[in-house]
Order: sequence, then structure tokens, then C-alpha cells
Amino acid sequence: MGSASEMTGQTADRTQQAARSVQESTGQAADTARQAAGKVADTARQTAGQAGEAARQAPGQAVRQTQGNPLAAGLIAFGAGLLTASLLPTSQAEEQAAERAGQAVEPVKQAALESAQQLKEDASQAGRQAAQEVKDTASEATRATKEEAGEQAGHVTEQARRSAQTAAGEARGQTGSPGP
Repeated sequence: MGSASEMTGQTADRTQQAARSVQESTGQAADTARQAAGKVADTARQTAGQAGEAARQAPGQAVRQTQGNPLAAGLIAFGAGLLTASLLPTSQAEEQAAERAGQAVEPVKQAALESAQQLKEDASQAGRQAAQEVKDTASEATRATKEEAGEQAGHVTEQARRSAQTAAGEARGQTGSPGP
């Protein structure tokens, strides 16, 4: 009878060891997942900051692009002058001149539209790149977490198998040995 209770105690100890091993493996997998999530969040914050910075720099970039291009600077100044003039009451002579100038304004309008389109494309490209970086980082974190979880599950399974074999072997040894 004493040997059966010893065997029961040993089996309980092995079961507790296996349970602790499972808990440790689960804790490690959870830590890995938290680290991966932290990396994803950091990358998202950096990407959002970069996108915001690109949006803040857009007006300055437009100014820098026109500094080397006197035609563009002149067209922008002309557009600003037209805007100012439109706020003042018009005379008949101005209306006639405006009709004639309407045809001349079209190239200015086209240049402004092209500049705006280029700025839009640049901002869109920066946004797409930022989104792709976040996606890539999240995919990598998911892959790493899956790998770690798979490895830990394999370790736990192997430990449980060994523990069961040991317990079975000890049980066979206990039942097969002659009594005192």
C-alpha cells in the first residue's frame, strides 16, 4: 500500500511539474505577443508622425520648388493679385480687361492645378509607404509570435510525453516487483 501512495505522490509531482511548465510556456508566449504589439504600436506612432510632418512641410516645399522657378513664382503672385483684385468692386474697364485676361489666366490655373496634384501625389505616396511599413511590422510580429507559440507547445508536449512515459514505467516497475 505504501508503494502505491508513493507512486501517486510521484505522479502528482510530475503532473504539477508539467502544469508549471505549461504556465511558464504560456507566460513566455504572452510576453512575446506583448513585445510584438509594442513594436507595432511604436511603428504606427512613428509612421503617423512622419505623415504629419510631411503634411506640415508641404507648404514650405511648394515655396522651395517655386524659388528655383521664377515662372512658377510669377504665376503664384499673379494668382494672388487676381484674388485681391476680385475682392474690390469692379469698373466697366476692369470687366472688359477681365474678359480678355480670362484666356490668359487659364495657363496659371493649369499650373496651380498641376502643383496641387503633385503635392497630393507626394502625400498619398508617403501615406501608402507608412501603411505598408505598419502592415509589414504587424505581419512580422504575428509570424514571430506564431513561431514562438509553436515552439513552446512542442516543448510542453514533449515534457508531458516524457512525464507520462516515466510515470507509466514506474507504475509497471511497482506492479511487476515481488512483494516483501
